[in-house]
Amino acid sequence: MTRAAVLEAPRRFEVAERPKPLPGPGEAVVRVAATAVCHTDLAIYTGRHPGVRYPVVLGHEAAGIVEAVGTDSRIGVGTRVVINPIIACGACDCCTRGDENLCRRAGLLGRELDGSLAEHVVLPERYLHPVPAEIGLEAATLIETLATVHHAQSRVSISPGDAVVVLGQGATGLLHTQLAKLAGASPVVAISRSAWKRDLARRMRADATVDPAGRDIVAEVLALTVGRGADVVIDTTGAPGLLRPAMEMLRPGGTFLLYAISHEPVPDFTTFPMYYKELTLVGSRALVPADFEPAIRLVAAGAVDLDGFITDSYPLHRAAAAFDDYERDPDRVLRTLIVP
Repeated sequence: MTRAAVLEAPRRFEVAERPKPLPGPGEAVVRVAATAVCHTDLAIYTGRHPGVRYPVVLGHEAAGIVEAVGTDSRIGVGTRVVINPIIACGACDCCTRGDENLCRRAGLLGRELDGSLAEHVVLPERYLHPVPAEIGLEAATLIETLATVHHAQSRVSISPGDAVVVLGQGATGLLHTQLAKLAGASPVVAISRSAWKRDLARRMRADATVDPAGRDIVAEVLALTVGRGADVVIDTTGAPGLLRPAMEMLRPGGTFLLYAISHEPVPDFTTFPMYYKELTLVGSRALVPADFEPAIRLVAAGAVDLDGFITDSYPLHRAAAAFDDYERDPDRVLRTLIVP
């Protein structure tokens, strides 16, 4: 038998025993080492994420060790892996183009499909990416998030010397800040309401940080770019009210990368700045399998600093407490780990 933390309804967990999964052809059973909890998980927990059917096992940012394999499997027992949680059909027009993140029939572990808040998961081996020994398995839970950031920045052109503004310095904002610096951007301006996150951003090589409380962030960015404006603005907050200032702080011909997810309408939106400044608006959804290898290399080489990202850790049987604490004070959290 194995155990899983089942979300029976919003804010109601039950740790249940289930039969231990068996691998089919081309599949592997992974003993989960840890799962990182993000804002998507929190929205499902509270019932704010649309379209979720309960009961469901949450969790999609996970790492573990292969415990058993089926026939025709090329991955070995004992392999340390990070999980790609986007389960694509492989046959639709998006998949055949290589856009598995846009699959018309895709499911996400922990949302449409039972996820990794469990002792074991079984998956086709194509969703498992080996992790070298120099990366700890708890840190490896952040590789999926880093892969989404890598995917997003691959959709915009950040060149050496570009001015980049990152709105929000949660886990994804801090990773965007680091990747922008690795691309040679200068200055990289990190904007956050939280002093401790601004401190982290400076440690992660942000050239400047801005507290938006009582400040004109557009004026601050223009001053930091000598009146020129930003080449790229990356939103990791999803706050509809930031759309207008983001466009105002961009230089003519600049690019606005909408990384964050929001279901809220944007008030008082006008497309005139898009026309007048000839701005480029770019969306980014999740990741594709090819984003994992660069993310793993960056962490293994120490080019991306993950120190300080794991804020809390809870055992599986305390999943309810983990989410309750996260909901009570989300600004205190970068990533909460749940460890079977």
